[in-house]
Amino acid sequence: MKKLLAILLFLALSCGLLFLLPQALRAPEAPEASFTILRVWNADGEPAVQSWLRGQAKAYEKAAGQRVYLRAAPENGRESPLPDALILPDGDHLLALRGYALILRDENPAVTPAPTGALFFRPSVPPEPAATPAPFPEESEWRAVLCPEALMNALPGTVMSAQPAADFAQGKADAALLTPGQTAGLDTGYRAYAVPDGKGFLPVRGRAYSEAGEAFLLWLQDDAAQRALAQAGLFSPWHRLYGPDDPVRYLIERGLFSKNE
Repeated sequence: MKKLLAILLFLALSCGLLFLLPQALRAPEAPEASFTILRVWNADGEPAVQSWLRGQAKAYEKAAGQRVYLRAAPENGRESPLPDALILPDGDHLLALRGYALILRDENPAVTPAPTGALFFRPSVPPEPAATPAPFPEESEWRAVLCPEALMNALPGTVMSAQPAADFAQGKADAALLTPGQTAGLDTGYRAYAVPDGKGFLPVRGRAYSEAGEAFLLWLQDDAAQRALAQAGLFSPWHRLYGPDDPVRYLIERGLFSKNE
């Protein structure tokens, strides 16, 4: 009888070991990766805005440990399902400004050598940042001002143009509202003026649809993100970013802050 009990005990222990051993030898399962994706749609068609947002999305990923999925959105920007944050002109959060200057054709500018010392001359000379800006020109100095549709009310005589810089370069008008980037591509002389009353700016705004989106938009309003606007050639509503070494942006920015000082 004792021998039978010993055999049964041995068999029970063996069965137990056969069941437990594979469990013990099995590699522990890796925990599932847990991260959320912040979806940001950009409905602003300006390449400089997309460039700035792309850089800030990367910086936010490192700082917040949250993946940011940034993509261009349709012009109306409103898709279903909605993203966490949407960049569009009529959002609740002011993030940045796109600045425009009044550009008047000047066929005989004072030509100066290129600052690099290269053996050529600049075909177009940006304005010198004088201590006192030149008086704004009289309306009689232009017959029409080429401009994007959003700036049609900025000045008298505006004419909507889908490509104001190209049309201005082709001589279709003697004046245009252009960004500093557009003026850099002109091959004719010009004079630049800040548009009065801050009317030469278009806002870049954002709207949040989640707490995560709200946090990202607040990040874009922070000092570091605002100062990074200079890398994209944009303007900050709260910080001066440009000096005399960037004359057209310096001129535009001075017009923005002088009315508030």
